[in-house]
Amino acid sequence: MVRQSTQARLDALVAAFTELGPAWGHWTSACTPTTSVSYIRMRLLHALECGGDQTMTDLARALGVTQRRVTDLVEALGADQLVERRPNPKDGRSTVVSLTRAGADQLKLSWQQHQTDIGKVFGDLPPEQQKQLLEITPVLTEAIRKRTATRSSADA
Repeated sequence: MVRQSTQARLDALVAAFTELGPAWGHWTSACTPTTSVSYIRMRLLHALECGGDQTMTDLARALGVTQRRVTDLVEALGADQLVERRPNPKDGRSTVVSLTRAGADQLKLSWQQHQTDIGKVFGDLPPEQQKQLLEITPVLTEAIRKRTATRSSADA
């Protein structure tokens, strides 16, 4: 058996994740109920449900998106009366976003079924591979976050 060089192995992982990213995005979208808001909007509603009222900055951090993206999401969800915005009482320069009753109802209808449907793909893996993913994924996620922060601070 020929040993794969470190660089060849890293290149193969990059290629695999380059395929995985879009496939995962398409899968999560395909599992979104037709009566629901988009997956990213559901995630924002879920972040508010779990974390309570939050600033736009907090939401951007929680979702891993830009503040501009959060602004667009909040505007769309606000237009549908699923969230509401108000000035931050602690800092008048920022905005606090809250989940409305309609937003909570929308989330209740969609979130759990969506998560269950998405999770079905992991059932295609043997239990040992599921366990490996559960061990590896948080480590990889943290490594990505650290490298992103380092790169972002170097660019500043």
